[in-house]
Amino acid sequence: MNPFSATYDPKDEMSLVQEAQEGSKQALEKLVNLHQGFIYNIALKLLRNPDDAADLSQEVIIKMITKLNQFKGKSSFRTWLYKIVIHHFIKSKKRKSEAEIESFEKYGDFLDSAYTAEEMTAEEHQKYQDEIIFIRNNCMTSMLLCLSRQQRIVFILGAIFNIRSHIAAQLLDISAENFRQQLSRAKADLFQFMGNKCGLINPNNPCRCAKKTKGFIKDGLLDPSRLQFRDGLLKEIREIASENNSRLDNLMEGQYLSFFRQQPYENKDLGLLKSLLLNKDIIDLFRLN
Repeated sequence: MNPFSATYDPKDEMSLVQEAQEGSKQALEKLVNLHQGFIYNIALKLLRNPDDAADLSQEVIIKMITKLNQFKGKSSFRTWLYKIVIHHFIKSKKRKSEAEIESFEKYGDFLDSAYTAEEMTAEEHQKYQDEIIFIRNNCMTSMLLCLSRQQRIVFILGAIFNIRSHIAAQLLDISAENFRQQLSRAKADLFQFMGNKCGLINPNNPCRCAKKTKGFIKDGLLDPSRLQFRDGLLKEIREIASENNSRLDNLMEGQYLSFFRQQPYENKDLGLLKSLLLNKDIIDLFRLN
């Protein structure tokens, strides 16, 4: 579910908000379920590590619940909520997964040196197809970590989920023109790196997903029986992303962006609702029934 897509119905959501503010536990639960998937998938692209993404998502969902009575309907609920989400994501403490990859230079050195001779046979390519896709997706998200948090958020919103610039700008409290400029710079930095390193983009580059995959499996760093993206996999991001902002952009950048939009969109249950809705402070705050 993408709360910024054309299929999203804000009227239904407003009814849930009003009922939750009046004390309906069922409405509050539906409201959280409506947004937690999209929040988690933004966090996952921001941080790469599923546990870090789940923790960050839980922090912001708790903030949403405790601030819900402050929503007065002066803007759409999705704008109000995702302003909270984005600002919390940008200002929250640095996670361990972010410290592991500090720059394009550092990540480029890893790609140039790690598992460069681990060739796969045709049979291995077939056998480990899911593992190769997993490593490719992990690599794409690792590239995002080379961007600053602000750049990552801008790229995730504008390039991966294709949220229109005037909406994304509201979430970041900047002008639409400023958002487009920041998005353009983030794309330029990321695509330059991909063009110089990624074998999928430029066959002359030596880096190959299959080589890295075989090396990770051989060294016990990747367990084919426990691929994280299999758990709760719902669909690809491109299936829930908003319509293309521009056909021209799609034609010019499709080769680069397609790898990001083919990443899994995970339907992950954060296991948060039951404990929250039994919390005495939450019950008292909303007079839940």
